Amino acid sequence: MLLWLGAIVLIALVIGAVFGLATLSKSDPVKAVLGFVGIFGGAFLIIRANDDGVSGVLGSADFERVLNMLATVLLSVLVCIGLWVVLNLFVNQSTRKWSIFSALVGATVGASFFGILRGNRSVGPLFSSVDPTFEGLDPLLLGEAVGTGLIGHLEWPVLGALIFGVGAFAMKSMPSLAVRAGIGTAVGVGAGYLIASNTRILQRPEPNFVAIIIATIIFAALGALVTRSAGDPIRGGLVGAGVGWAVGGWLLSPFEVIVDVPFISTIPPLVLIMVGLGWQAAPSHRERALFDSRARAVIFIGPAISFLIIALVIPAVRTAILSFKDRNGDEFIGADNYQRLFTARDSFNLSNWSAFFTSRLFYAALILLAVAAIIAVVGGIRRNGEASWETGPTSTGAICLALFLAAFAALSVLRGTFFNNIWWVITVVTVSTVAGTAIAVLSDNSKFGENVAKSLIFMPMAISFVGASIVWRLQFQARPVGQNQTGSLNAAWVALGRLSNSGAPRVAMIVLFALLTAGFAWSIFKRFQTDRPFTLPSIALVFSAWMLYRFIGPRLGGFSRNAQGELVPETIQFLTEQPFNNVWLMVILIWIQTGFAMVIISAAIKAVPQEFVESAKVDGATESDIFWKVTLPTILPTIGVVVTTLIVQVTKVFDIVAVAGLRGIFGNDVLANQMITESFQIGNVGFGAAIAIVMFLLVLPVMVYNIYSLQRGDA
Repeated sequence: MLLWLGAIVLIALVIGAVFGLATLSKSDPVKAVLGFVGIFGGAFLIIRANDDGVSGVLGSADFERVLNMLATVLLSVLVCIGLWVVLNLFVNQSTRKWSIFSALVGATVGASFFGILRGNRSVGPLFSSVDPTFEGLDPLLLGEAVGTGLIGHLEWPVLGALIFGVGAFAMKSMPSLAVRAGIGTAVGVGAGYLIASNTRILQRPEPNFVAIIIATIIFAALGALVTRSAGDPIRGGLVGAGVGWAVGGWLLSPFEVIVDVPFISTIPPLVLIMVGLGWQAAPSHRERALFDSRARAVIFIGPAISFLIIALVIPAVRTAILSFKDRNGDEFIGADNYQRLFTARDSFNLSNWSAFFTSRLFYAALILLAVAAIIAVVGGIRRNGEASWETGPTSTGAICLALFLAAFAALSVLRGTFFNNIWWVITVVTVSTVAGTAIAVLSDNSKFGENVAKSLIFMPMAISFVGASIVWRLQFQARPVGQNQTGSLNAAWVALGRLSNSGAPRVAMIVLFALLTAGFAWSIFKRFQTDRPFTLPSIALVFSAWMLYRFIGPRLGGFSRNAQGELVPETIQFLTEQPFNNVWLMVILIWIQTGFAMVIISAAIKAVPQEFVESAKVDGATESDIFWKVTLPTILPTIGVVVTTLIVQVTKVFDIVAVAGLRGIFGNDVLANQMITESFQIGNVGFGAAIAIVMFLLVLPVMVYNIYSLQRGDA
């Protein structure tokens, strides 16, 4: 029964929201405000149900969580929609009745101001009774013992809306400056007295009159300068003086001792601000029309800018300040956190840098560079009749692959979270973009099955990083060698080890790869003679030749031999064997992001003008020529967008390392995971903030370039 009662409450809330929105559409600001408050209050009641001890009304805990989630979603949507509609209705009154518009604005500001004071516990409750267990103690000092119910949270906003709403209406209805000033003074004195007399003891500042005077003068001058262009510097000066008095009395005054009721810090600033706001009479019709046009722009842009400031700018500034403080965020320690990030062995380790020159990846990169140079020189001789450098798809591909392998060799010996992040960026961005481009090109040229293939490749994008990490962690799993391998990769690796040590099957594999090697070599020779690219046959030749070598000589797969010479299965610890356990984690993100790159680049390929393609075919260009000389140059801006997006995404990778990478304890930690560990597990907020700022600086040039490219494209 209680479950159904909770469901009925939620359904009634939804129906009320629908009727509330219908009311908002009739340009009635009073009904709109009432409907909006009712919607907000209903959702607030459901969200607060558990805290107020009435969870039995909503039934079981699981059902209550569902209701809380639905109420929160509904509240968020209605707040966004309702706030936008209410603001428009408020502005509509500015051209009709300026006094009503002023009352609505005053009520909103007053409710917000008093609500913030009560919300951060700066003031105690007004009408709630004192808990008898605290008899004889100051309730303003205890605070949390009283006024924790719904009334204790709503009484201040309601009272603020009444005081400032009625005061603003009265001021803007009076033509006399003296009367308006008197009303503003009364509102300021009343609100200031109410705040001061209910301010909690430990939050009462000791007035620093020197700071108050200096801040008042500075802000008054700034206010007068700002409003001078509008022809009313007195109004701006009064409002600025009130703001300056509040800054000096609260932000620049100490809270070191318990002082008397802070009337001097609350009444004068509110009086100055209210008198300044009431200094100007009701504007003319022309001024109202101008205000209406400007207000519309603020209504449309203001929420987005406010959200960016609250959610991005303020946290970024606070994080930057914390990065120069100690682990508790109290004392200023300069650049010590940044120095630690670039000197600690777990973050920036260069001790094994010389191993780069003995790495097999480094030798493979040198061989590829030499092959690319030979191909480029031979191509120049064939084309120009003399020794010259002529690059093409094959030589360019070999050079890029060589640089990629060299980066792998360097980042496998340069250890620490900083270099791990760079390794992630280079590998994931490069492989995802290349694979996505290749798949987009192949699927675009296919005669059938394009949609099915793209859907299958894009499907991993629908899986969360945590879900993908769990799936691949099972694939990487290595069980004891005496048991069957449930991880598909180790199962295939052990089976391949048995195959390469068998009799006739091994011989069959040797013959197969020998034929493949010969076939690919012949294909390269024929393509070279006809001056066609042979990048793909070259890659296939290298792979088949390597497989042939492994089956003939050292064998391939998961196996080892014990002291008796017996064949024993041997698994790979994909997630713990350093440093290439990083690469296996990167595979997860490549698997996810390749579909993203494919979809974006495929759309760009389909947007290539067909006139260009047809003209190239008429001139005798092959499919390869069309891609390298027509399609690729056209889609380069799109590839740039994909690359920059992937760089930002990969730089802040965290979920995969935390779930599949076993929290980065095997040399596979990254900056984001280290930031979470330092800030929330170890409690070193200063060092965690420094890591966050370094991550921000790493992606900042990429974002600036992306924005510049988009703006240049629009121009």
